[in-house]
Amino acid sequence: MSALLADIGGTNARFALLRAGAQGPVLHLSVADYATAYDAAATAMEQLGCTEVPASAVLAFAGPVDGDRAVMTNAGWDTTVGELRQRLGFSRVRLLNDYGALALGLEHLTEGDRLRIGPARPNARGALAVLGPGSGLGVAALFPAEPHGLPLVSEGGHATMPAADGLEAELLAALREDFGHVSAERVLSGPGLVNIHRGLARVQGRTVAPLGSAEITRLGLEGGDDLCRLVLERFCLFLGSFAGDVALNYGAQGGVFLGGGILPRFPDFLAASAFRSRFEDKGRFRDYLSAVPTWLITRDDAAFVGLAAAARQLA
Repeated sequence: MSALLADIGGTNARFALLRAGAQGPVLHLSVADYATAYDAAATAMEQLGCTEVPASAVLAFAGPVDGDRAVMTNAGWDTTVGELRQRLGFSRVRLLNDYGALALGLEHLTEGDRLRIGPARPNARGALAVLGPGSGLGVAALFPAEPHGLPLVSEGGHATMPAADGLEAELLAALREDFGHVSAERVLSGPGLVNIHRGLARVQGRTVAPLGSAEITRLGLEGGDDLCRLVLERFCLFLGSFAGDVALNYGAQGGVFLGGGILPRFPDFLAASAFRSRFEDKGRFRDYLSAVPTWLITRDDAAFVGLAAAARQLA
């Protein structure tokens, strides 16, 4: 079995070949350098040393996938299964949302691919959920089914973010002045760190210089900036609230995985934070959630684990 695997984001497109069940090295291409996904895939096959077109292709996109079509508006890429077959010669093609691909790989992640935060007693028959703060907030789940798990991608990141204490109520009220509706993504993302920083400064009546998410994270971890430290603490609390809601909504007794590009910047801070306490703080369902494991995905190419699983399903 041979397959071309692709994890395509708004900025970068990553490709790898799957041959005889083994994944090769990952090639990074810039989305801006290519007019279409077809052009990028053709270049990837050439640079990865393909001597013939792989039998299958599985492509994941950071955007909506409607059946056999994926559209990435910002890049101007409109990709269909039919065109991939016709232009590039694949026999079998599957298109996925990026979090759908990540969900497919959850049950294949090893202990070395994840950092446990909380108990280690997953319900082997329970659903798995994944959420990830990055440029946005992705949410998906994997439900047990035969012959393989069934992924379900949602727009849960756009659900309303609730306040769990007085400071959060003040902070979210401040952000509503800017956005009207404050979704979970408004606080649980790279831009969300910036929003929390600005909102907390407003609540405290402080005038501060605008900072980017990377600078907020650095200053918060160094401990010399009390506001940036508070931003990270509140980010982890919001994350715990939202992850607990995701676990309840999906019945994710198999565990909740944390992905995305933000959290790997401060794994130790997250593990030592009140994330887990807030995750379990659901009143009458505290006991239910106290038994649900949570993991931080530490493997950089975790999406390829799911892409490879999808390719095996096509074979």
